[in-house]
Amino acid sequence: MYKEKFEFYLEKIEQKFPDKQKLNVGEMLQCINISRATFARIVKANNLHKIPKISLKEAHQRSGSNYYTYQFDIYDIAKFLAE
Repeated sequence: MYKEKFEFYLEKIEQKFPDKQKLNVGEMLQCINISRATFARIVKANNLHKIPKISLKEAHQRSGSNYYTYQFDIYDIAKFLAE
């Protein structure tokens, strides 16, 4: 059952974002259907079990506060959705 769900979600993600193996935050949020505000609350509260595994987190400095960019692997997103 898990394998079928995993393959279903993986196919769905590949149809939505063809030729991509890594997705940014906005694309990942479209897949799991949550808002950016909810994502920010999850990261701030360190409840990372509520989102797929982050494959890359980069810090960018600017004159104000720092900001981060995240990347997610499509296989991790499909695995998260299948669970």
